[in-house]
Amino acid sequence: MAFLKRIQDQLSLRSSIRKRYKPFFKTVSHEFKIFDIIENEIPADIAEIYQLLCLKKGKRCEKLRRKYETLAEEISNHNQTVLRLQGVLSSFDPSALLNQPEEWDESRMRLYLDATAEALHYFFPLGSPYAAAMQTIADLWANIEEVRKQHGIFLATKSVEAKVHNGGTFIRHDESLLIQQECNQLLESLGSLRKVYYDFSFLSKVPSEIARQNEELSKREASLPLFEDVGGIAMDSQQRRAAVSGERNALIIAGAGSGKTTTICGRVKYLLEEKGVNPSDILLLSYSRKSADDLAERVKAVSPELTVGTFHKIGLDILKDASKGKYVVEEQFDAIIESYFREELPKDTEALREVLIYYGLFLNNGEYTKKYHNEGELFEDLKKEEFVTFKESLLRMSDDPEAKRTIKKEKVKSFEEMALANFYFINGISYEYERPYEVDVSTTDKRQYTPDFYLTDYGIYHEHYGVDENGRAKQYDGMEEAKYIHDMRWKRLCHAKHKTVCLETYSYEFSNNTVFDKLEERLKAAGVEFHPLNAEQIQNALESVYQGRPFLSFINLIKSFLSLYKSRYEDKTQFDKLRDTQFKTKYGALRAAHFLNICQRIYEYYMNRIRSEGKIDFDDMILQSMRVLPSLQNRRYEHIIVDEFQDISYSRMLFLKSLVEHGNSDLFVVGDDWQSIYRFSGCDLNIFLHFEDYFGFAETHNIENVHRNGQELQDIASGFIQANPEQIRKQIHSDKTLVNPIKVVYYDDECVPALQLTLNLIGESFPKGNILLLGRNNKDIEPYLEKSFLSYDKKAKKYVYSPYPELNLRFSTVHGSKGLEEDFVILLSAEDAQSGFPNKMEDDPLLNLVLSAPSSYRYAEERRLWYVALTRTKSYVFIMVPMTSQSIFLKEMEGLYQVVNPEILEGLETRIPCPRCKGGHLVPRKAPDGRSFYGCSNYPFCKYSIDDVLAVEKNRHCPHCGDFMVFRKGRRGAFLSCHNYPRCRHSEDYDPKKK
Repeated sequence: MAFLKRIQDQLSLRSSIRKRYKPFFKTVSHEFKIFDIIENEIPADIAEIYQLLCLKKGKRCEKLRRKYETLAEEISNHNQTVLRLQGVLSSFDPSALLNQPEEWDESRMRLYLDATAEALHYFFPLGSPYAAAMQTIADLWANIEEVRKQHGIFLATKSVEAKVHNGGTFIRHDESLLIQQECNQLLESLGSLRKVYYDFSFLSKVPSEIARQNEELSKREASLPLFEDVGGIAMDSQQRRAAVSGERNALIIAGAGSGKTTTICGRVKYLLEEKGVNPSDILLLSYSRKSADDLAERVKAVSPELTVGTFHKIGLDILKDASKGKYVVEEQFDAIIESYFREELPKDTEALREVLIYYGLFLNNGEYTKKYHNEGELFEDLKKEEFVTFKESLLRMSDDPEAKRTIKKEKVKSFEEMALANFYFINGISYEYERPYEVDVSTTDKRQYTPDFYLTDYGIYHEHYGVDENGRAKQYDGMEEAKYIHDMRWKRLCHAKHKTVCLETYSYEFSNNTVFDKLEERLKAAGVEFHPLNAEQIQNALESVYQGRPFLSFINLIKSFLSLYKSRYEDKTQFDKLRDTQFKTKYGALRAAHFLNICQRIYEYYMNRIRSEGKIDFDDMILQSMRVLPSLQNRRYEHIIVDEFQDISYSRMLFLKSLVEHGNSDLFVVGDDWQSIYRFSGCDLNIFLHFEDYFGFAETHNIENVHRNGQELQDIASGFIQANPEQIRKQIHSDKTLVNPIKVVYYDDECVPALQLTLNLIGESFPKGNILLLGRNNKDIEPYLEKSFLSYDKKAKKYVYSPYPELNLRFSTVHGSKGLEEDFVILLSAEDAQSGFPNKMEDDPLLNLVLSAPSSYRYAEERRLWYVALTRTKSYVFIMVPMTSQSIFLKEMEGLYQVVNPEILEGLETRIPCPRCKGGHLVPRKAPDGRSFYGCSNYPFCKYSIDDVLAVEKNRHCPHCGDFMVFRKGRRGAFLSCHNYPRCRHSEDYDPKKK
């Protein structure tokens, strides 16, 4: 009422009416005409003002009253129009058309437009929502066909969204691909649109949405209580996540000691208890009988009804199901291959010659190159290479003491020289290696010249020069190469000067495979007659090398090759195709041809033997079972689980694919590519490394939490194995910690004291400790048995060390140790040699011929073996190492291990270098007559010796040639002169007062 009183008082004043209410009515009139502020009634305050005006008389009040009445009428008309428009527009809006564009035809749209056109024309101020709506409607109608097309795509988008949000079930890769394919087709159909009328943003979110949904489901299932107790073990997060994989294929990459079997048991428990899978619908496979038995024992606690077996057992069961017959399976592959060399080879002269030629001339793969700073460095490497000629091997077998004393004169200085010596031997040409030249050409600073070969029946010399086509000796570095080339020229001048015949061969002739042909031409041109060995002589020559480590490694190489070949091919026809393989050098091609000839003969011998006995072998069984499997109604498994998958062969891979296809099975495989060490039995790591190329998409999980050994050991071993870029990267973790887990024990000439030191060290603290003795080769244990250092208890199946008889000592090769673990591990030999560790013969590039993908990394398999050796221990691993020929693998780990006996290395600093070769050192020795002398450690390559022990101990050198100064007495009394006299005539006065 106070408001009305104020208004009434103010209306009595004309000036107030004019100044305030005229502008007020003008503003109200304007606002009522703006479409977006519709008033359905007169405001109450304005109505009260009108009532007051009605009480007043006068022209001005009359005018105001008329103005009000006009305004009220306009409002009424306006509101009626608005209500009518609202009625029309409420029957249609853009969303109505977008939701059902097919139900709007032209007559319906025209009726709507005609009903609103006049009113819209009248009310069309900017910003009006009705105008915007009509603009949208007009646009939709103008593009109604496009709208209808997009509406169909929109409905398909909603269908896709429903497939993705399917109640929270896992969407597999193949299902995801189909959904994504549908999305791509929809997006492609939207690609040319000028304007988009619907929300299609979900189409671009489908991959991430599927991944998010799958991850949430997997996390939820990984937290299930059933994983708290799997065989008495609570599974870790990585194991659980792997166990609940919902993908059709799952590849589980595990570390050594990370709980692979626990993960498999968890997977089985999850399938049985959570997914309701019947035990008969699950098949578990493993590589070997032992690993299958171990797996069966572990999963028995989960369910005793599961089917567990090796590939071979399941394959044999399938054959029996199909034929109801019996099969005799040959299990002695290795024994039959070895029997070929004992029983069959001596009967076949051509085969004998093939083996003799390969072993004598082509054993080395020809790919090893290294630069040397001096001759001594070269000699150091030569001692490791075991270049033993046939002649030397025969001499070792001889009962002639005089012959035995000459054996080491045959220790040649390169594989090429060994091949040339064997060429002479095979062709019945007598020779002497490094016989002193017939003319004394020695000087003060140059010892007597000894050409490589001397043909004793013809008086012909033969020099082999390690040069390429350009006359370069690139195996040497810097000044050493220049010295080598200078010496080569000097030798040629020497023969020319003294008119002696010297034939020459060159290293590049090995690469281009002309060396033996050209040497034969040169020899025949010089009148040399060839008298090739007969069968008996060849057999004697081969028998001389049969028992040596190099020949055993050669046989192992053949076994590996044939195992890989048999796992891929059913018959001998592929040998011809393998011979057509391109090689870098002609030498490599000829080497491969000889090797394939040998392998084909042995393959045919093996196959004929088992066929004649009515047997099949494992590869036959696998291939035959694959053929009959489609005819069987059983042998269908919903889930197939494979342990030790890194050991799968090509034939097993084909068999596994057949099983998966036969049962439309889910495949769950567990393995560790770092522990793939059974290539010799046909295993092909490339199948593991490139799993998806063979089985299709796989969900990959890493199990990296190890429980066997400490983080320090894992850091060292992981870094070592991952130096090979072909291995899968892993981040291994351990909760254990142990400082200096790798211990190195050096030895000089005798290995037994090193092992004694190690066993005493362990025995003092752990007199009942469990120790695993490891050898790269079976023969690695022999040096310790020969010294009666260890004895073997057959009943307890262990070795006994008398100072600590309760130590539990067991020996295994590294190959045989996979899957084992022990308190302590002792690696018995880390020697750098042809058949050392790495074994350079068994890891031959020829195996790439029968691998699914060649490995370009040198000694890849041997590197994995070293990793397996390191990771067998629960605590420390001790490595026995010869000081002068330590493994290249150990050198690679320099600084990462602790030396147990560092005092032995202190002697290295005080060693007196050999004055001749510079690379060796002087070693005290005893002559047969008891006389003491010093010789070079690089003997027999360096033949330096000095019997003046006192001169060596004084260690005073000649300033001219570098040899020792020795004490002598002459007509004028005592003096010092060079040990190299008469080649070096340097002398000095002897002063007994001087040190």
